[in-house]
Amino acid sequence: MAGLVIPIMEFSHLDLAAVRFAVEYGKRSRARLLFLFVDDPEFIHTNARSHPPESAAEERGAIRKRIESFISKEQAQGGLSLEVHNRRGEFIQEVRQFIRDNHADEIVLPVSEEHGADYRQARQDIQLLAQMTHCRILTVKPRPSFEGSTNLE
Repeated sequence: MAGLVIPIMEFSHLDLAAVRFAVEYGKRSRARLLFLFVDDPEFIHTNARSHPPESAAEERGAIRKRIESFISKEQAQGGLSLEVHNRRGEFIQEVRQFIRDNHADEIVLPVSEEHGADYRQARQDIQLLAQMTHCRILTVKPRPSFEGSTNLE
């Protein structure tokens, strides 16, 4: 059975979309789903400079609850091989080590719109993980937005 790692660090709407995709993909492929929550102190410190800490923390907390609730619901329904793990440290290093420890062969990563610093950082992370792990990497991008609709729900 293939091991599919879903690393989650930002607790953004993109992470929620990646979780939903991974569950559907896991149902079809019978993959073992390994959700990895990474607490990267450097990311939180850097992110706090660009966003008001209170609102960013509240939004991250609300999305984390939605992700955990979704995972719990899927786990309760059965039929999926699903595990949840937590690690603290630098994101890329923690994901790399987790993949080695669990013999995973695929990774699901969210990727933002094709512009800006977030996109460039995601591309760098994908390249590093591909080189360091030799895993197949599946990317989840936001749906195109249409007038009057959201692109992540």
